[in-house]
Amino acid sequence: MLLTACATRIPTSTATAEGILLRTGKPVAPTANKAPLPPGVSLEQPLVADDAAAVALWNNPQLRADLATIGLAEADLIEANLLRNPRLDMLVPIGAKPFELLINFPAELLWQRGRRVAASRAALDQVAQSLIQNGLNAARDARLTHADLVQAAARVEVGRQSVDLRQRVLELTEARLRAGDISELETVAARTERAAAREQLVRFDHDVQIAIERLRASLGLALERATVRAAAAPASLDPPPAIEALIEKALASRPDLRAAEMAIATAANRAKWERSRILLLAAQLSSKEVGANGVLTGPGVSLELPIFNRNQGLIARADAEVEIASRQYLALKQRVAFEVAEARAQLEQAQDALCKVREDVMPPLERATALAEDQYKKGEVAFLFVLEQSRALLDAQLRIVDAEAAIRRAQAQLERSVGSR
Repeated sequence: MLLTACATRIPTSTATAEGILLRTGKPVAPTANKAPLPPGVSLEQPLVADDAAAVALWNNPQLRADLATIGLAEADLIEANLLRNPRLDMLVPIGAKPFELLINFPAELLWQRGRRVAASRAALDQVAQSLIQNGLNAARDARLTHADLVQAAARVEVGRQSVDLRQRVLELTEARLRAGDISELETVAARTERAAAREQLVRFDHDVQIAIERLRASLGLALERATVRAAAAPASLDPPPAIEALIEKALASRPDLRAAEMAIATAANRAKWERSRILLLAAQLSSKEVGANGVLTGPGVSLELPIFNRNQGLIARADAEVEIASRQYLALKQRVAFEVAEARAQLEQAQDALCKVREDVMPPLERATALAEDQYKKGEVAFLFVLEQSRALLDAQLRIVDAEAAIRRAQAQLERSVGSR
């Protein structure tokens, strides 16, 4: 029994770290690590989306706090492996009272321990799988905040183009005013448009600062105040795989789905353990001083008769937990399929929108804007016509920026929904 109690095999968080690395391609920092950045990543260069995910998995404090919770499940497994200590009762001989010694050992643990350990081990495996999902979520959040920063920086560039365009229109307007071709009213309108474009640029600049702070937070660098920049990679227009293949892969690889399956096994093992607790039996060794015969020793048993209490309440609760875990697993499968389908549809929508704007909208708008400026300079069209053309062009440029950002977000969501890169 002593050898059995000492033969404790406790899993560590290594399996969780390996699962995160397998699904994201990025490592999790060792427990004793103090470096805020993983090897090969430097903040001196703008971060691409993969670098942002790597830093988040390496340094995000919430993820590291989540990973630390596996120690609780490991402690429960240690407790499940331990045997209760024997109990010693001794009555000291005083006066006419004889000496008595009674040793109790909880014998029911011999058949309960295996079921208890199985339930604790299943719970530990469940926690490990759920923490892998936390790693996927951290990588997804880092990619989303990176996409937000790239989008905000691109909108600033469009805002500057808008200011430059309004400035050129204003210069043309003032030149025509000096030549006596137009009235002061058109000049006031041009100045108002330039002021509005500058105000919009200021808002875009603030959006960049907000996006930087959000990216810092997702990377775990909010306190360091290090300079964080995002490098924009071209938005991918590669069509996603078929929905059936993606759902099949998600059902096979999603860590939270594996955790839900393990929750059913955990509940079933706990139900078996609760049923084994109906009979409580203790082995006894009794020693008693009997007159001139000295101390006599003999074995015995202590049995709790299951007449009124047969552990019905905890057994019913364990059975209900099995039912709950089974239904939650089925509900999660539905949600996984929905998340994959939604992310894939969003990716296709963003890709189609980007292609349409680039190919069908931008070329004619660019030609129309250049022609309108030239005609306005010659006095052939009114200022309002130039303004409408320039607004349409800048709106289309913003639509391109937003569509590219939507593609990056949808890709991050799709990878997380499927459960792997």
